[in-house]
Amino acid sequence: MAALLSCQVRVLPLLLLLLLCYLGPSAAVLFSSLPKTIIVTASPSPGQVLYAGVDQMNVTWAINQSLPGATVSAYKKVKVSFCYAPASQADRGWRKTDDNLKKDKTCQFKITTQPYATAGSVAYTVERSIPTATFFVRAYVLDSEDAEVAYGQSTNAQKTTNLFDVVGITGRHSSLGIAAACFSAFSVVALAFFFVVEKRKAKK
Repeated sequence: MAALLSCQVRVLPLLLLLLLCYLGPSAAVLFSSLPKTIIVTASPSPGQVLYAGVDQMNVTWAINQSLPGATVSAYKKVKVSFCYAPASQADRGWRKTDDNLKKDKTCQFKITTQPYATAGSVAYTVERSIPTATFFVRAYVLDSEDAEVAYGQSTNAQKTTNLFDVVGITGRHSSLGIAAACFSAFSVVALAFFFVVEKRKAKK
């Protein structure tokens, strides 16, 4: 019995290691392995400048109708995101592209996630958190486990066409602006108060 337990203790870690090795590669989704089955269009014209927190854009996507029905049977959701163009990734490791999508930092800003349909669209106001950079739009198709199984994007494979720019919000934070406005209002009220007090003193 003791020998059996000892054998199990030795074998179990080895089995777990083999299981992890088996699951590891299968869990990694490579961008290069994804079929381009979605047609994505973004409304900004090439080179157009959008201002974060102000401007709105429209994004549409549609499945390539030439695909066989069996191909899309696993499609459950569509996730659409802002993605950095190569010019805005240069010398910025925190924006770098990686073929392993778990490590990829190209598309960091989600626009929307919707249940899969053969076509969809969204009107999107550029969020205040979007930084100054050059972008394109990419849509990933997700399966029932939220793993990427296909994609489409508003630019070409080299990511050089249909790019647009976003000007992010710079300068003081909005909370500082609110505080400054409140302080200014308080100053005006205080000044009026002391003016009234001084007028009354003068009449006495």
